[in-house]
Amino acid sequence: MNAQNPFRKAEEAQLQYEIDVFIDEMGDASGVGGGVANFLTGYAIYKGEKFPFEAVAYGRIGGQNVSPILQPEAIKRLEELGVDLELFTARLQRKMVEGEMTLNIPEGTSSP
Repeated sequence: MNAQNPFRKAEEAQLQYEIDVFIDEMGDASGVGGGVANFLTGYAIYKGEKFPFEAVAYGRIGGQNVSPILQPEAIKRLEELGVDLELFTARLQRKMVEGEMTLNIPEGTSSP
């Protein structure tokens, strides 16, 4: 049995936005709230355009999760394109949780 959250929009096939996710920076971990959180900055590429975001990645009971927050300029442009922001953000979140992203590591830096 697959329980659906009645308060969350279903991801419709025609609205599964094709995006590529890139992480530019991973901040130091924080022990706030007894857990561990990492602060990320990055961007999503959608239809050839760059949409910056910040995110908090954390793992506790129930597994890993990421909370992306699109930058105001990204929200404005996506609205101009007629994109459903809730579904776009859900797609961004899913890709990050599932590890479908590219880390932009500066030259001479070791990978995390």
